[in-house]
Amino acid sequence: MWLCPLCKTSVSLNETPIRCINNHSFDKAKAGYVNLLPVQFKKSKMPGDDKAMVRARREFHQRNAYKPLKDKMCELISNHLNPQIKERGRVRIYDAGCGEGSYLNAVVDGLSEKDLQNQGVGEQGSEKQVIKVTGAGSDISKIAVELAAKAYKQHTFVVASSFDLPLRPNSQDVVLQVFAPGSNDEYQRILAPQHGLLITVDPAQDHLYEIKQHVYDTPEKHQLDVSEREGFSLVTRETLRFEISLSNNDHALSLVKMTPFYWKLPQDSIMKMVNGLTNVTAHFHIQVWEKCE
Repeated sequence: MWLCPLCKTSVSLNETPIRCINNHSFDKAKAGYVNLLPVQFKKSKMPGDDKAMVRARREFHQRNAYKPLKDKMCELISNHLNPQIKERGRVRIYDAGCGEGSYLNAVVDGLSEKDLQNQGVGEQGSEKQVIKVTGAGSDISKIAVELAAKAYKQHTFVVASSFDLPLRPNSQDVVLQVFAPGSNDEYQRILAPQHGLLITVDPAQDHLYEIKQHVYDTPEKHQLDVSEREGFSLVTRETLRFEISLSNNDHALSLVKMTPFYWKLPQDSIMKMVNGLTNVTAHFHIQVWEKCE
């Protein structure tokens, strides 16, 4: 399913060496990921999130505070996945802008636990078909991909830009875009023609508003983006809201580190904020899009 980022010919990540027919070669890191972002395509020496930001996200996700969001994503995919995809016996999930891999892993595991099955019953009561769920993801941050590959060895991770995904056309059934920039054209290109799904997650109005109250005198709420996507039809959109109780300062600090405020404010302001946070509002805008024929 992979393409050489330089000449767009097929390349297998399971071969040694990893090389396309035009002799462009790529190394697999000890952590298990492959770097498919050529140096000439980089806009900086180390693009994407740095080590501190990535580790903060991993620390926060290990506390599983966003579990309701992950569960909702699994529910929406399970409810809206086209039967034609299920009939093939395999569902391919791709996370564009995967970060340290928590969302991809949660979705693949969640769908597998739901035991996605063909709803039709075979002749003479034969067993229903079990669907295999596979996951892969990419991020422009090498540090994030390395952390993802080390933690979730059952999935495939590559370093790549979401605006130039190294994937064959029509090769994915579900694409995730969670708090990450990306290319609508690329999502349309890589999704399967049999009604492939795009799941987008963005902040809703009150997301982490309590943190904003510590930063701004007159904090503004997030604005929902309800614009259309060319090449896609909207299946459903909804908001998910829940409260997160912060058990201690370490818990609060791991959350604050996930936001831009931690990297812009002085340390004394950060610690004052952390000491004042006991709970925050998680509020997400989730949209499900179906690729048009």
